[in-house]
Amino acid sequence: MSLNYFGTDGIRGEYGGSVLNDALAYRAGRAAAVLAKSLYSVEVPTLLIGRDTRGSGVALQKALTAGFAEEGGSVIHVGVAPTPAIAYASSHSSAHLACALTASHNPFKDNGLKFFDTAGSKFNEEVEARFDSLLDDFSAPTSITEVDGVREASSLIELYCGSLVERIGAGVLDGKRVALDCANGATSAIAQGLFESLGAEVDVIGNQPDGSNINSGVGSECPSAIKSLYDKASYDLGFAFDGDGDRVIAFDENGDKLSGEGVMAALAIWMNTQKRLTGSTLVTTLQSNLGLDAALSAFGISVERTDIGDKHVSRRMVAGDFALGGEESGHLIIGEFAMTGDGICSALALCQMVASTGKSLSSLVSVYDAFPQSSKAIKVAEKIPLADCVSLQSAMSDLDVELGTEGRMLVRYSGTEPKLRLLVEAKSEEQVECAMEALLVAASADLEVL
Repeated sequence: MSLNYFGTDGIRGEYGGSVLNDALAYRAGRAAAVLAKSLYSVEVPTLLIGRDTRGSGVALQKALTAGFAEEGGSVIHVGVAPTPAIAYASSHSSAHLACALTASHNPFKDNGLKFFDTAGSKFNEEVEARFDSLLDDFSAPTSITEVDGVREASSLIELYCGSLVERIGAGVLDGKRVALDCANGATSAIAQGLFESLGAEVDVIGNQPDGSNINSGVGSECPSAIKSLYDKASYDLGFAFDGDGDRVIAFDENGDKLSGEGVMAALAIWMNTQKRLTGSTLVTTLQSNLGLDAALSAFGISVERTDIGDKHVSRRMVAGDFALGGEESGHLIIGEFAMTGDGICSALALCQMVASTGKSLSSLVSVYDAFPQSSKAIKVAEKIPLADCVSLQSAMSDLDVELGTEGRMLVRYSGTEPKLRLLVEAKSEEQVECAMEALLVAASADLEVL
């Protein structure tokens, strides 16, 4: 389904550009109000708004608020907060919809709008398409004024923090040393206090946001930054969050960056032993390595795959009532708490796992061993339907038989670029190389490669 405004995770772009600006935020506010009235059959809908630490968030919040109020809606502001905390606040307040103003791990010049429903979940495809279409029904005024009567409710973020402490258990981190990198983003104000309230001794970097330094040399996109802490002291665990706090990269007691899939495998096994992994199933994406399936099958755990993107993982989890899902990128969704990626919740779950098992994080994650993998992106003149690519179809059919259950391939066009993307995994490097070469030769026979 092709949308005009929504991308893989809400609406995102460089602030002040043609995609993301105050006028767009105002229009989104009006569209959100109309959508909420329709979805929930209310005359006065409520929108909850939070933001990360980007300076542009203030202006976007003003515009979004004005647009929503123009359609007769009321607005709640929770201030600077992680995206998952905003989603949680939506489900624990009178709000019908919530919006996080953030561009996640992108540079500070970017910003965006992530929307959630009254349950704190991202919109399903149908609702997202309706919202996208509604945006064209509105225009923005030449100037946007402040709205009176907006409710300030930072206490909802305190409620989120309290619920995490209650869920994990007081004292679970007694005697543990934890290193944190808050990316100068939305977790800066709450992460250290949360870990300390659970008994940890905490050192932190990336917790001095100034409106323009979010994700700048720190955070999940810069895993080397946390090494500055490990170089000076020893830690049991380390965590680097992204700008809006919906992702986390974990580090073990040696300061080594851990694979997101290895972390998922360890959590799935641990949760399954506690009878907390619904259907003994982990939900991940088509991009996840086949080594994940191999690691988990030994423990009676199956893997379900969705399209790439945490919103697709979340939708499948909601539909199947699954308890755990995620991606290699660090998006982890723990369904018994929320159906959206939550970096802090995921980090605390890993802490709880380490504490309850008495094992190091490195030993728990060692159960996972990635299969050899190769990926290529080929620029093409035209995206000919793959079903019409005779040579590719033949090569893929042959490789299906050759790889069997111990390998796989993905052949798809990029959604945003004129490129054919190829991915091959198998048990040996030689199998991977041979299979990739076969796909490249077949693609060249069917497509005009640039």
